[in-house]
Amino acid sequence: MEIKQLKYFVVSADVGSFSEAATILYTTQSSVSKVIASLEQELDYPLFKRENKGIALTDKGRALYQKAGGLVADFDRLERDKGNLQRNVVRIGSIHSSWIANCFSDFYELHKDEDCCFYIHADSPQALVERLKLSEDEVGFIYIFPNTKTQIEYLIKKNNLRFVSLKKMDGMVYFAPEDIAYTNQNGERSYSNLKFIQSENDEYVRFGKWKTEDGIEFNVNEKIAVVTNSDYVMHNMLEKNHLANLGAQSFNNYERGYGPGIELFNDDGQIEFGYLINKDYTPSDLAVEFIDYIRHAIEE
Repeated sequence: MEIKQLKYFVVSADVGSFSEAATILYTTQSSVSKVIASLEQELDYPLFKRENKGIALTDKGRALYQKAGGLVADFDRLERDKGNLQRNVVRIGSIHSSWIANCFSDFYELHKDEDCCFYIHADSPQALVERLKLSEDEVGFIYIFPNTKTQIEYLIKKNNLRFVSLKKMDGMVYFAPEDIAYTNQNGERSYSNLKFIQSENDEYVRFGKWKTEDGIEFNVNEKIAVVTNSDYVMHNMLEKNHLANLGAQSFNNYERGYGPGIELFNDDGQIEFGYLINKDYTPSDLAVEFIDYIRHAIEE
């Protein structure tokens, strides 16, 4: 039995047609039919029922499909990793963060003449945990919120990962400092008319009630005007449409009163920023160097 046979079988089962599978696999329908027939001959039982409108799995075919899908996915991953070994590939995962993006841009500039290729994947903490488990990333930078800490720590332990905390922080509402849309007639900042743009499935919004330094409650839910999963939309509307965004406190140090927005606090505790690594996988030298770069950027 060859992996090619299993791949042709899985794709055919997925689309329910040998001709459509041939298009996906960049081959001919007759080639797919021959490969499937040879696999059925080896197994000594039919995998598909040939019907007028296409093909359908037999009971035994369905049982094989449950196993073959994972094998094909694992083989594809091995093929990808094999290609990575032939070149210095660095895989970094991160929550959506303009600060980390800027850090990576500066880090890349230091290594642009080296023979390497960087893969940067932005996702939710839960998705990054899954990617670290599968070694799809070498390191993953995440925020851990108090209200989801128990669940995240469970996933970290279950998947043999390690979390290293780098900083604890509060929340912050960001908008352009010069934005006159939030200035009252006396020239003082007025936040009653704030409108927000937030990400889909936003953890900051789910993290209960926020308060200003003076103890005034800040209900973001009532002020959300746009929800998006696009960083491009987010940055454009923050810049051009007088919208605000609730995120984590800035990593940069500012004198009190001169920050990029309003600091917010939560009675349930602070947000924790750090990185994940897989205990069963040794990150590359460049991945370790980027971790150190982020750590030093925070400490400066």
